[in-house]
Amino acid sequence: MHILNYYFTPFAVILIAFAIFFSEPERSVTYASFGLLAAAFALNYWMSANTYRLMQLTRSIRGIMVWINLLTSAALFYLLSPYWAPMWLLFLTAPAASAMFMKKWQVFLTALAAAGFMLGIYYLLGGGIGPQLLGMATTQAVFIVFFSMFTAAMAEMAVKVRDSLR
Repeated sequence: MHILNYYFTPFAVILIAFAIFFSEPERSVTYASFGLLAAAFALNYWMSANTYRLMQLTRSIRGIMVWINLLTSAALFYLLSPYWAPMWLLFLTAPAASAMFMKKWQVFLTALAAAGFMLGIYYLLGGGIGPQLLGMATTQAVFIVFFSMFTAAMAEMAVKVRDSLR
């Protein structure tokens, strides 16, 4: 989970900061967005700091953290996507992080869930999806799945290379 805090959390902060700075959403959206991000960061940090104390639950905790981060991404996407189109990139974080320690089929299901959440939120926010938005959203959803599977393959290859050097 350290990878999530080192790479994806700063990316999420930058994405949210840009969304708020350049699009100026309402104060309530701004506060809710930073509150969600702070809570997710604090939870990720606490879990990472206590990994060794909770060693017997590590695998379960990692899976739970992936889903908490996915739900956080969905909430942030719901809040900020009307103001900042690149918010969909948040849906890459949970499946890509899951690729570091989950099996490929679990990564695929996580990516599929992320893509489904994104498509569902587009539908909710738009009151339906027209052909152009459907094409764009479907392209983004497919990218989420392919990027996640690519990350899983890279993680698997890194483990094989490491093991072959022993």
